[in-house]
Formats: sequence, structure tokens, C-alpha cells
Amino acid sequence: MKILITGASGFIGRYLASYARAAGHEVVGTFLTERELASRIPTDGGIRWVHLDLRDGQEAASLVQEVRPEAVFHLGAQAYAKRAWADPVDTFESNVLGTIRLYEALREHPPSRGILLAASAAAYGIPAHLPINEDAPLWATNPYGVSKACQEKISYQYALNFGLRIVRARLFGTTGPGKAGDALNDFAQQVARLERAGVPAKLKVGNLGARRDVQDVRDAVPALWTVFEAGTIEQPVNVGAGESYSVRGIVDRLVALAKVPLTVEVDPELLRPTDESDNVADVRRLRALGHHPKIPFETTVAEALEFWRAEGAADGRRAPSR
Repeated sequence: MKILITGASGFIGRYLASYARAAGHEVVGTFLTERELASRIPTDGGIRWVHLDLRDGQEAASLVQEVRPEAVFHLGAQAYAKRAWADPVDTFESNVLGTIRLYEALREHPPSRGILLAASAAAYGIPAHLPINEDAPLWATNPYGVSKACQEKISYQYALNFGLRIVRARLFGTTGPGKAGDALNDFAQQVARLERAGVPAKLKVGNLGARRDVQDVRDAVPALWTVFEAGTIEQPVNVGAGESYSVRGIVDRLVALAKVPLTVEVDPELLRPTDESDNVADVRRLRALGHHPKIPFETTVAEALEFWRAEGAADGRRAPSR
């Protein structure tokens, strides 16, 4: 099967592209900037990389016409909430209008196996009830979440009106060794850096009271595949761990693993304008499709720290001598 993965150069995209290659599929993966291809997370060497800016409708149309994919995994997006606060216009240009441009191209060349939209639990906003099931209203509390809610509405509209098979997987927190910009890896990178200094130090943190449903990317990718194969256009599917972990617990675990004494200090710069206290997913629909996670969260935390320890050691070996 020929698969087009938009945003394949991102964290989840790289794991998904390698997963599809390991299953014997032909993969065309898109990237936005050359820097993304230099990610420290390795990918299968058989992936064909092509440039795609979803803000350019002609580029999207030309790519789809040339590739003629049998399946599309649409992960391409401006995916950072902090950047969305700073530039909501660009976020909507990429995530909402970019999705429309992609679907317009796919209307001309419909993928025979369908399309999976990597939607986001950020669209739910602050939940009224836990766990959050797929029937909960989408009341996002930040520009990124609003853009992802719009993506879903557009996807359902295109599925109904134009006959495209578009299934929606609502991703909750997804992490793993090497991710940039999430709490676990930001803290783990700090810990690894402080360890190299070799003296007692302070670990800077944000809101320790928050809890998050966080899954390992190596569980999330098979879940996405399950939704793609067995999902329907009518029913979005939560893709999460089905339990939440406190930020304080993550920090405490990393401090316990640290090789130097660390004290924890809240940094106001790391606090968000709005922050959900908890967002655990109801994953009964995902389980009914046949997906069950395999990686304990304790393993994910420990391996994230080991990743940044190894990266720090490699950076040290690459540094020029004085």
C-alpha cells in the first residue's frame, strides 16, 4: 500500500512512518523545513521525503496528483499551544485552511483505503466530567485546540459531502524518548544537563498540580493504525492511555532517578494562561476496536531520561577541543 503521511517529520510522524515501513508499505513522508529532517529520532531509510507547506494549495494538489496515495495519515499541523497563543493566524492557516487544501486535492484523487486525521484532545478544553468520552462537547480553551476542533468539523463535512473515508483519532498526550516541547522530556533534558554539572541544583517546573493522560508513542502509533483500519467516519476515537499521571509524579520520579541532588522550583514562565487540571480519556471505544497498550509509563520516563543522558554525552564528544 502506498501511504502519504503529512507531518511525517514530526515526533509521532517519524514513529508512524517507520512502523508503516516495517509492515511492508511504501511511505511518502512530508516535511516543512530541512531542519526537521535532522531530528535525533531515527527513521527507516526507505521513506521518501518530500516538502509540503499546507498553506500552499498548489503544492498540496501537485503532491497528491504525483503520489496518488492509497492511504493518507494527516498529521501535518502547527502543533504547539504556546506558538498558537503567539500567532493564532498562522496556526489557523496551517491547521484549518491547510486541511481544506489537502482535502480539496484528495477529492480529485480519493485514496482507496481512506484518510486518518490526527485530531487532538485539546479540542475538548476543560472537561465537565472524567473520563472524557467522545460525545463530550468540543469547548477548546486555546487557539490550538480550537483549530483542531475545526479540523474535525471540516473532516466530517468532507466525508459526508464528498464520499471521502476520513476517520478521526483524538490523540491525548503522547510522549516518548526524544520528544521536544512536552513536560516529561523538558524535565528529563533539564535533569540530564544538571547531572553533567555534577553539583546539587534546582529543577525548574510549571504547574505541578496538573494531571495528564499520557501514552507512549510506541503505543500510540499502533492505536492510530487500528483506528485507520477499523474506525468509521461517524465516530471519532480517543487515543490515549486511559489513565492520568500527575506532573508532580513525573517530576518526583525523575528527581529520584537523578544522579545529583535536585530541588524543585516553580518558574512562572512555565505556567500557561489556561491549564486543564485533568484530561483522562475514556478509551473504551479504542479497546473495542482491539488496541491495548504495552509500555508501562515508568518505562517511558526512565527511557526519556536515558535518551537525554546519551544525547548530552554525544554532544560532549562532538564539541571541539579548546
